[in-house]
Parts: sequence; structure tokens; C-alpha cells
Amino acid sequence: METNQNRLVFLLFTVALSVGCGGVPKPADYSDSAERLLKSIESRGAQLQSLSAELNVEIWKKDERIRLKQMMAISKNGRLRIEVLSPFGNPITTLASDGSRLMIFDAKKGRFFLGASTAEALGRLLPVSMSPEELSALLTGSIPIILHQASSVRWREDVGRYQLQLTAKDRQQEIEFEPNHLRVTKFTTWVNGQLLYRVDLGKYSGTGDQIVPLKIRFEVPKRELSVELDVVDFSINPALTDTVFTLRPPRGIVVEAL
Repeated sequence: METNQNRLVFLLFTVALSVGCGGVPKPADYSDSAERLLKSIESRGAQLQSLSAELNVEIWKKDERIRLKQMMAISKNGRLRIEVLSPFGNPITTLASDGSRLMIFDAKKGRFFLGASTAEALGRLLPVSMSPEELSALLTGSIPIILHQASSVRWREDVGRYQLQLTAKDRQQEIEFEPNHLRVTKFTTWVNGQLLYRVDLGKYSGTGDQIVPLKIRFEVPKRELSVELDVVDFSINPALTDTVFTLRPPRGIVVEAL
């Protein structure tokens, strides 16, 4: 009896010590396989071919805050449509990308822009330092993985997460996964040693493969910028025609280059 009590005291002491130090032990099925984590991203990305969603957006630029409501439609290969709505639900600004071209119509100013589908062009409407292809991949359940030459995995005891590190010639990326369902909770990208952006993802819609993060936060410290996206409503794999991702200038509106 005394031996069992001693074992119980030892166990409680060990748990208390672990909690006191803030460390989270590795899961029983811990693996340092980068391929396993990359395949979990690939699997989820393959399950979502398209997405439509209503978003509440909050943009912080230094001390300035802007709140927006947006409607978004996303398909694979960088096809994207974003509508910024007025308080009455009418589109103020519409952006569409068919994968190669980016089209923006500013209804308030009566201006129409056309150019290549790039991160810089997308930044005119949603400053997230991502190309339309990267953003559409993120919001359809995949993570925009950099082309890398080396990879490694470690366990972060302070937060209880897998951390996948990917390294390329001029880029580095860290991606964190929760251990139970391997859902991505954060990823960070550097270019030439400079932090490009940090993204936190949370409040997923489920635990399987057809899931989306309902809360997304982008941070671009160099620009003192953060963008928070709250998904209010969404539909997975809706039928979206090509016309959804194309805009035509209204009659009499001059097309301007982005």
C-alpha cells in the first residue's frame, strides 16, 4: 500500500513539475518525418477544390483600424474573387483573378484596373504580401509551401506543437501543427533573412480533410500591418463558373494598367 502511495506521489510530482516548467511532452505517436506533415497539408488541399465565404475583415495599419465585410469565392490555380461590401451590402470594390490576370473595379471612383496577377496587385485591395494563388491555396485548406532544398522537424514543448522547418536558397519557412489532427496553427516566411509575414490560423470548422480555418490573422511587421479575417459563413466545393473570376469594365469606363 505504501509503495503505491509513493508511486502516486511521484507521479503527481512529475506532472506538477512538467506543468510548472511549462513543457508539453511529445505525443505518443511522435514522428520527426517532414514527409508526414507535408502530406497532411497536401491531403487537405486536395479535398477542397473551391470555396465561397462571407468574411469580416479588420485591418490595422500602425494605429489606424479599418473594418470591412467581404464576399469571397476561391478556386484552384489562383482563381479568386473578392467583393468589399458597403454597410447596405452593395459591392464597393471588386477584385477578380482568373489565375493570370487581375481585374479590379472601384465602383465608388468609377475606375477599372487590369494587370498581372501578383502579390503587389492584390495588395491594392487586401495587403497580405501574398499572390492571389498563394491566398487562394491558403483559404482552400492548403498552405503555400515554398520550394525548398532542406527540411527538418522538431517538437516545441512551450506550445505543444510540431514545427516543420523548410529552407531554400533565399527563403525559409516554419509551419506549426497541432499534434492530434495535424491542423496548421501558424506559419512564418522569411526572405533573405527578413520576416515577410506571419499567419496564425484557428477555430477550424472540423478535424477531417474538408475543413477551413474560421479565424486567420496575417502580420507584416515591416509594414506595421495586421489583417484579421473572421469567416462568418462558407460553402465547401461549390460549383463556380469561369465568369465568377472575370470582370468586364462598365460601358464608358477606361481600363487602366495596374
